[in-house]
Amino acid sequence: MRSSRSPKLLAIVAVFVAAVAFTATAEAQEAKSPFPVTPELLDSLRGPDATWPKDPAVPELPPLPDTDDLPPPDDNFLKARYWDGVHTPAATAPPIRSRMKAVNETNPIKVDVIWSMRSPYSYLSLQRLVWLNSNYNVDLTIRPVMPIAVRSTKGGSGKAGGAFGIWYKLQDTMWDTVRSGQYEGVPFKWANPDPIWQTIFPRDAKDFEFVHPPEKQPYIHWITRLACYAQMKGKSIDYVHQISPLIWGDLVDHWPAHVKSHFNKIEGLDYDEAIEFIRKNPAKIDKFWLENSKIQNQAGHGGVPLMIVNGEPFFGQDRFNQFFWRLRQNGLTKRLEPRAPFTTKPLRWPSDEE
Repeated sequence: MRSSRSPKLLAIVAVFVAAVAFTATAEAQEAKSPFPVTPELLDSLRGPDATWPKDPAVPELPPLPDTDDLPPPDDNFLKARYWDGVHTPAATAPPIRSRMKAVNETNPIKVDVIWSMRSPYSYLSLQRLVWLNSNYNVDLTIRPVMPIAVRSTKGGSGKAGGAFGIWYKLQDTMWDTVRSGQYEGVPFKWANPDPIWQTIFPRDAKDFEFVHPPEKQPYIHWITRLACYAQMKGKSIDYVHQISPLIWGDLVDHWPAHVKSHFNKIEGLDYDEAIEFIRKNPAKIDKFWLENSKIQNQAGHGGVPLMIVNGEPFFGQDRFNQFFWRLRQNGLTKRLEPRAPFTTKPLRWPSDEE
């Protein structure tokens, strides 16, 4: 007996069944995915033997080179100008730029900003730095570095270095960053996932502040190397303008899944080309954050964000007004027309008058 169903109808049914099967498979895979990160997932990843689950958003990249924290040079800015109020310092303050040299678009003030993708305070300074770069005659370079917690591959105690080693610092940072975001009118939430895999909950845990070694870190090398690639292309401020709000601005549920699309919003950059270049040329990329660390050391500092003008460091987003004051002393002027990347004027922009 010949079937009463036409070939066209059978084809439509077949396509529908295939679509349902595909959707069911996709939903099943999504159900098995450990992302976005939940409290239960983090609680299951405690201890030094834990392994972070593979995040499909993160590509395979070559391992980092063996590194160790270099001692600061003897002639670093702050050491050379160390003053105890009694003895004469070895060096004096840097000279203020002569007003005879007009600051304009062809003769801007050079500014370096040492930046960490893990630093919430770097993010909290972002809007002001982008506005400065867009509207004033500065040559501003964002210089990414590895966070101090994973800058060395030589191992250690498993505790974060630097300020987080102070018992009260992390709990103060957790509170202060939210408050600072509210004060500055900048959306903020502690990153999930944290760019650094570190035990930060519960507060009274025996392994509180434990940092997994660099080779086990799932995210920080990826986003820092992408930042270095952007610096190589002269687009580092565009990169942090796109990616840092994803991480710290509470914009999406799982920020790693959105890095590629936001990277591709940067004019002149292509994510797949960047990843291919990093895979083929890891030493060329790692050279950027290693050299940036030397610039940071030369300033006599180890913190971020670190704004540097004429060699002088201004540490922290709460030093921005002093930094801007120093730029004005050096003849800072406004651009005739703003340039990309663009942002709205910060809520608490300092006065243009000295």
